[in-house]
This record gives sequence, structure tokens and C-alpha cells, in this order.
Amino acid sequence: MKKILKLSFIAICLLSLTNCNKEEIENVVSKVDVTINNFDDYELDLMFSGDEEGATIKTQAQHFQKSELIRDSSTNWSVVYKYEPLPNYAGMDFVEIETCTGGESTGCSNVEIVRINFTITN
Repeated sequence: MKKILKLSFIAICLLSLTNCNKEEIENVVSKVDVTINNFDDYELDLMFSGDEEGATIKTQAQHFQKSELIRDSSTNWSVVYKYEPLPNYAGMDFVEIETCTGGESTGCSNVEIVRINFTITN
């Protein structure tokens, strides 16, 4: 009898966790492939500016002179990613940005990972 109760309890817990997963935020990966010269700058406007919306760099680029998110009056309060490769660097680089959009007063409802793949040429 105890064994049946334990199995029933485990089954109920698993069903509860499964139902919670349906409401969790899903991560979607978007990819952007970019080819730039090593003396060029790159900007990507993430096109959101709500108070509850935001972005963070999850995986920083490796070969950068500048790799940052800007959100101020110069971007009209929209989140903009700016990248500048190291001088004389040619090769591959990437950055992963986690965005949070669709918030309703206390947080976001959509989390997305944006991966920007850079091909840097001389």
C-alpha cells in the first residue's frame, strides 16, 4: 500500500511539473550572419524600448574592441547592440544576446537568444 501511495505521489508531482513547463518562458534562437571589414562598426537595433523590456549579453564576443548594448537618448531609448572588431583581426566571432520582451508591469513574457555571427575580413 505504501508503494502505491509513493508512486501516486511521484506521478502527481511529475504531472504538476509538466503543467508548469507549459507556462515557462521559452528560448528561441535567432541567428544573424554578418560580414564586415575589420575597420567597420556594426550596429543592430533590437527594436524595443519598453520599461519592462531589456537585453543582456549572454556570451561575449572574443575579438572585439567594442561589444556593448546601448540604451539611452542617443538610441531613442531603444536597445542597440554595437560591435567593433579588433584592429587587423580577420576571422570569425560571435555574440549571444538574451532579449526580454512583452512584459506586463512586472517582467517579460518572451525570452529570445539572438546570436550574431561575424565574419571579419581585411
